[in-house]
Amino acid sequence: MALIPVAMAAFSAYQQSQSAKQQGQYQAKVAQNNAQVAEWQVADAKERGDVAVANVRRKYAALEGTQTASLAARGIDISEGSANALLTDTSFFSDVDQRTTRANAAREAWGYQTQANNFAANANAYQAGADAQNPLMSGALAGTAAYFGGGGSTGMSGSGFASSGNSLLSSSTSVSPKWYGGVNGSAGGGSMGAYG
Repeated sequence: MALIPVAMAAFSAYQQSQSAKQQGQYQAKVAQNNAQVAEWQVADAKERGDVAVANVRRKYAALEGTQTASLAARGIDISEGSANALLTDTSFFSDVDQRTTRANAAREAWGYQTQANNFAANANAYQAGADAQNPLMSGALAGTAAYFGGGGSTGMSGSGFASSGNSLLSSSTSVSPKWYGGVNGSAGGGSMGAYG
């Protein structure tokens, strides 16, 4: 009967450690999945950025073509003057819009990459916590603590050696007076002097 509480304590500690291990593994897997999704979002942001830059380039190329055709149809020389300035401005703003679009896509991708890195770090931390759990060792330690702390059958505490009534030192009442003779003879009547 004395071993039942010990077994219960060991089993409870084992279950708690096993549960913590499984929870850590689950959280690590979720974080890994989130990191993978974030990596996909990084690739998607870059791809959408490339498409957007290409669309801006085509839009301005079409505008510049329309402007050139319109100016040429009116007989205006596009190599100088305000006509040339118009086409130069169109080309300039095309470059500006392309750089802005590319920078926006890069910032979006960077944000997703940061998320992916954070999720990966969390996954590693959760996995390390799960790996640190040792259900068998936790159960053994809890059982040992319950056994020795709760009065096991060896009697190391409770009703064992220390509290079994008279100890080795306290079981004798006194030393016989004949074994120590006093110098003045008051502590015994032995004839052997100081040590009787």
